Amino acid sequence: MGRAVRALAAASVACVTMVACATVPMTGPVVPGDGGDTPSDPYGGYVRLLPAGPQEGVGPEGLVGGFLKDMGSFEEDHKAARSYMFPALSDEWSPDGSVRVFGDLDAVGLETDVSTDGLTATVRMRSSLVATIDDSGKYVQSDPGHLLEVPFELAREGGDPEGEWRIENMPDELILSQLDVERTHRPFNLYYFNPGTTALVPDPVYLPVSNDALAERLLNKLVAGPTDWLAPAVDSAFPEGIVADVEIDAETAIIRVDGVGQIDEFGMAAQIAWTLRQLPEIEEFTLVVNGDEVSFPDSNGESDERPRPASDYWSGVSPSAISAGIRAYFTHDGQLWSAADWGADTIGDAERVPGPLGAGDVQLERFAVSVDESTIAGITVGGGEVVTSLASPGAEVTEVLSDGTFTSVSWDVNGDLWVTEQTSDPEEESEEESAGDEPAEDEPTTDTDPAPEPGTTDLWLLRDGDEVVRVDISDLRDRSLVDFQISRDGTRAAVVTEVDGETSLQVGRVVSDSDGRVSVGSFITLGRELDEVTDITWRSSDQLAVLGNREGGTGQAFLVSLDGGTPASSAGTPVPGMVNISGAPGQPLVAGSDDGNIWITTDRLNWQNVVEGGSPTFPG
Repeated sequence: MGRAVRALAAASVACVTMVACATVPMTGPVVPGDGGDTPSDPYGGYVRLLPAGPQEGVGPEGLVGGFLKDMGSFEEDHKAARSYMFPALSDEWSPDGSVRVFGDLDAVGLETDVSTDGLTATVRMRSSLVATIDDSGKYVQSDPGHLLEVPFELAREGGDPEGEWRIENMPDELILSQLDVERTHRPFNLYYFNPGTTALVPDPVYLPVSNDALAERLLNKLVAGPTDWLAPAVDSAFPEGIVADVEIDAETAIIRVDGVGQIDEFGMAAQIAWTLRQLPEIEEFTLVVNGDEVSFPDSNGESDERPRPASDYWSGVSPSAISAGIRAYFTHDGQLWSAADWGADTIGDAERVPGPLGAGDVQLERFAVSVDESTIAGITVGGGEVVTSLASPGAEVTEVLSDGTFTSVSWDVNGDLWVTEQTSDPEEESEEESAGDEPAEDEPTTDTDPAPEPGTTDLWLLRDGDEVVRVDISDLRDRSLVDFQISRDGTRAAVVTEVDGETSLQVGRVVSDSDGRVSVGSFITLGRELDEVTDITWRSSDQLAVLGNREGGTGQAFLVSLDGGTPASSAGTPVPGMVNISGAPGQPLVAGSDDGNIWITTDRLNWQNVVEGGSPTFPG
């Protein structure tokens, strides 16, 4: 692996200081995200690195070690990093925004090969590859054991054997430690439309926050289009290939788009508004199309042409894809109940769901409520049928799938129902186990069954809850599919998979082609630090809540961001026996335990037992 650079790193500390030089805006709209949390200041925690620069007399290893340390400075277009290069390379070097992330400078190995005349050298950096950030800003964690190897070609200045070493060739990308990325970058969402244009979809990207051009960079990336990973699943109101002129004037962003024909002006503005909500300093924006300012009445700006990003005017396509006054649903005595006003330790007006499922006429093992709360879908006891029923008096129960072993149901905002089916032959049940058709009161059924064999799960899409389409999930053929939950916007799916007894939390994109074929694939692993994940839910459009544990610890609830780089965070003190969890934007987390009780947390610190019941769930 070569000599480590620990000594050089320690010596450099004396030459480098970290001071809080970021300007933190004190005014402007601070808007809760669709997950219901108050957002943190995107500039908070950023500190400016004052680099030492190349030191006199250092050898090739020392120069590269110092370069890796100072590459974390973004000031003056990476002036510090360029000081380690020959002028020709400094002028040509143009990092494209992609980043390769290594763990820690102390763990870097540097192997040096010096030419026989002592005038040139190659230094190979080797370290563990933690993650990559591509030029679109997509952050992807690397699989354990991946090696980062980067060659640096060096030469002495002036061809003089006594000249200082400088870099004459290296990749056009940034190579940063995990600590540098945490210091210099922040996750942001770009917003695009789901195919039905019923909801906006967040596209998480990592961007540096080291200078005053953040709003321009964010808007230019928005107009340029979604990341390669999400692009097949979403649409943009901005025509492909278009370039916008973005100007920031005090608290106003001005976006000029020229040379376009028929466009969706509201769609463009909605994408802009939801993207700009993340920047507290931008209070208004102006959209200019082909030289004309676009008017948006009732958008709460100083004028129709200067709408506010925080206005409720844009709520019709909210990324939450759900109304603010939703109820939570649960089972009790074999009946479906719902309640609103889930508070710190109580719930309000709990009542049976109207219709046959609320009356307990059909016993359900699992169930899901449509996003508009009009329809219940459920898997009957034993898993053999999937049924639906309107949540209204006098409704009937309709069988939509049968003769299978169905394991999960979930709805998206378009009224489509997603169902998983285990296709392998289950183990023969004893007569005693199969004799009873009704489960014990509020008996949970979520985490006791063994994982299906790899490749033995089918996924079905019931368009409008009726038309049956087989979904291609061939990307999961080599893994057991333990759990599946569609995002409420219908563009992504969260899954729990298992290989050799190890569970993994992943998210895949939903792609439909012109012939109506649907696939869920290109899965990205999230929450690598979590073990034994047993249940998942979409808390918001960019955050999951999961049950699992960290490094073999006590099982508990965690929040996992879809940005890929934010570590999973605890969702409260562990509650023994949690078996399922559910969440929704602006709502508390609810969980069911194996003793027939329902728990809630509104502060992410403590869980409170509020009612007897099982399988609590929000619509979706």
